[in-house]
Amino acid sequence: MKFLWNLAKKNLSRSRARTIVSIIAIAIALIAVVFLRGMISGMLESTFSNHIKYKAGHIRIIDTEYKLKEHLISLNYTVNGFTQEGYEEIVESLKQIEGVEQVVPRLKFAAMVSTEDKLVGMMGWGVVPEEEIKFTSIDRQITEGRMPKMGQRELVMGAGLLKKINRQVGDKVTFLYSTAFDSFRASTFQIVGKISSSLELLNEHIFFLPLDQAQEILEIPGEVTELLIITPHYRQADKVLPFIRELLIEQDKTGKYITQLWNRDYELIEIFDIAVVMYNFIYVFIIILACFVLINTLIMIVNERIREIGMMSALGLKAREILYLFAMEGIIIGVLGSAIGVIIGGIVTKTFSVVGMDFSAAMEGMSADLMFESVFYTVFSLENLIFSFLLGVLVVTIACMIPARMAARLEPNEALRI
Repeated sequence: MKFLWNLAKKNLSRSRARTIVSIIAIAIALIAVVFLRGMISGMLESTFSNHIKYKAGHIRIIDTEYKLKEHLISLNYTVNGFTQEGYEEIVESLKQIEGVEQVVPRLKFAAMVSTEDKLVGMMGWGVVPEEEIKFTSIDRQITEGRMPKMGQRELVMGAGLLKKINRQVGDKVTFLYSTAFDSFRASTFQIVGKISSSLELLNEHIFFLPLDQAQEILEIPGEVTELLIITPHYRQADKVLPFIRELLIEQDKTGKYITQLWNRDYELIEIFDIAVVMYNFIYVFIIILACFVLINTLIMIVNERIREIGMMSALGLKAREILYLFAMEGIIIGVLGSAIGVIIGGIVTKTFSVVGMDFSAAMEGMSADLMFESVFYTVFSLENLIFSFLLGVLVVTIACMIPARMAARLEPNEALRI
């Protein structure tokens, strides 16, 4: 075997130009694979994170009817406890379940602000500031001012929304809304903070106010539109879900409430799960394209060395050993090309994990419900590099079997006549 290995290295050095071209082709394919995996991982992680933070939590508890009419932002189907004594009754029960680390209440409602020439639509989120900061770290995106305080008529808005209504931190704003009894009201709050985010939902559409103040103006004390349950990790939330459902079955005799897992009943997230599988096929396809160069190179080498192969066979080299010889030549090219591609791809991926990629133009006009950020950061990970390297070597090894088998099947007497 050592003899075949040395012979394979020697043979590759005889066709340096073609060997280098093949290595470059494999390297370029691996650079693309490493970068694409890093970019797609970054996009998915960012989207999943935003989806969990601002829509689903790890597990969400809502009213059964609210699920059907959520797009209407109805206040008629709220979470108000097992005995209508307030949502905190459910929160206390949930916190007794092992695996429940936090319960985040939110009260969402539609609102609008009148400017000089138009009405600007928006959405108010009544929150407990401390819980919201702990869960979403929203305070890190406040570039001016602070989060509102419970008991105070204060709110914080996105930079884009402030621009639409021509307000700034320190100003007061009067917004219009409908209460739970469908009466039209207006309330004045002071703007105490500005959020600057690449997520359109935060920047352009919503404002945060203290939960107790939202409940007061909407005339629904002790009620919220949803409870977000946070577990140690969103990927293990399904293990906690059965205990939460068991609690609801025991306590919620009317069957009013339902649970939603972060990746169930959300069409976009389910599509992403399918997309991940499709992307794996794309990575393999990219490497296969590069393998055509390698296969072509090895076939040319076989054709040029037919007499030499016949001579080796006549001197006692078995067909299996000839197969190994050409397979080794392909594997050497694959390993070198994959190693170079992974190193360069890793450097590129690491760079964009710091500087990010701005897709603002591409995201223009996209629905805020999609939870896409305009700036993506690639994910640099050792797992990505190892996976890409092994995938490259595996696909190249399989591909080089085509010319290797072709060489092994040559009959010595026919090869020597050519």
